[in-house]
Amino acid sequence: MITQYHKIALAAAFGLALAFTISCHDGGNDDPGTSSTGGVASGGSSSSVTNGAGGSSSGRSSSSVTNGTGGSSSSGRSSSSVNISVGDSSGTFKDNRDGQTYKWVKIGEQKWMAQNLNYFEPWVGPTRGNKCYDNKDANCEIYGRLYEWDDAIRICPDGWHLPAKAEWDALIRAAGSDAGKKLKSASNEWGNGAGTDIYGFGALPGGYLDGSQFRNLNIEGIWRVSTESSNTVSPIKIMNSGNGVNEDNSSSKTRQFSVRCVEGYSSSSAIAYGEFTDNRDNQKYVTVKIGAQTWMAQDLNYAGTTPQIGSCYDNKTENCNIYGRLYDWATAMNISKDYNSTRLNSSSGQHKGICPDGWHLPTRAEWDALISSVGESAGKKLKARSSEWGDNYGTDIYGFRGLPGGSDDYDLGGFANLNIGGNWWTSTESLRGDLDRSHMKSIVNVNVDEYYGTKAKQYSVRCIKD
Repeated sequence: MITQYHKIALAAAFGLALAFTISCHDGGNDDPGTSSTGGVASGGSSSSVTNGAGGSSSGRSSSSVTNGTGGSSSSGRSSSSVNISVGDSSGTFKDNRDGQTYKWVKIGEQKWMAQNLNYFEPWVGPTRGNKCYDNKDANCEIYGRLYEWDDAIRICPDGWHLPAKAEWDALIRAAGSDAGKKLKSASNEWGNGAGTDIYGFGALPGGYLDGSQFRNLNIEGIWRVSTESSNTVSPIKIMNSGNGVNEDNSSSKTRQFSVRCVEGYSSSSAIAYGEFTDNRDNQKYVTVKIGAQTWMAQDLNYAGTTPQIGSCYDNKTENCNIYGRLYDWATAMNISKDYNSTRLNSSSGQHKGICPDGWHLPTRAEWDALISSVGESAGKKLKARSSEWGDNYGTDIYGFRGLPGGSDDYDLGGFANLNIGGNWWTSTESLRGDLDRSHMKSIVNVNVDEYYGTKAKQYSVRCIKD
């Protein structure tokens, strides 16, 4: 019996020491609709948001995308049956983006996919990742797909993430001596280098893509790690005919390797996720703690009763399910709409607004505290990694999941900027004396910008915990 390997505690801490700068200005700008920031990002499908406990969030929908084989079959056959002699437990889960089913296995305290990811993301274009070895669909069915680092860091299904170096190292420690042999599949893809697969991990030698050259199929398996070495290179984990798991810390981010996902929202142990239910309509929201603050990790999607409040972008319910609703300032504050054209003069303090009990509409100062906690390039760090941003996606290293929900902006002819930028109200009225304006925050590119938003226009709402 090898029970000493079960109980080894994980060491998945992921240091996030950052130099802090704030991109917002005290003076502010006019509405983002009148500025010339950002370029058009392509839209895309999104997977359903689930929490760490497996519950669903507020109606995040997903559209079905077929893989390169033209179907939604289970990705990559596993050479081992996950009939585990040492692992704690195993099972399956479905990727809601394309309906593919994957095996998982729990080793120590971590839950890993027991197959390589085979998700085809159509919006990234033909020159980037999502490759099958030798461009043959049959290889994707066995070995999964190959991904560049930029795609790999956000390609895992919601509720799963690309593991950090520390998480891989914890897996290797849990497996113990000759970890590679124990984690490798016992199948004939490895030839004479097959493993014992006593944990049901089922590692396969899927090779890699270097430029236009596919290399080392059935010789080595190489997996992406979320941890960066620099702007151009990152570590990878390698298994070959030997018994260990090797590491290369200088691999180009543009090379394409296999991906194994591990359960949880992020590879950073500094992120503390939670969940709560809005008792008014029973919608569930993911939450995240950043610094000393706890924020909703989704935009508010509360419609009230009759008549409903706020709008769905283009008046389509599916947009509310993904991006939340859009509200004018007075509605966000839950006060008379008369205050869209006059000053409330008491908005500098905490206002619950339309947020759920125990939450409130953030002040300008609270948004600035968030930006300060995140530091330089705050917008890129707070933006989601999802396809809604197109090629302008963020790193989302704090789990904020900012989405480009656009606005309902009459200056721009109505609904505008979906999948281009996200705009969020603060409860703080314009400090320069405008009767009809309030401070708002906007993310388009790498920074969080500030504007004096016209109160009658409709923007997104992110609530912060009291």
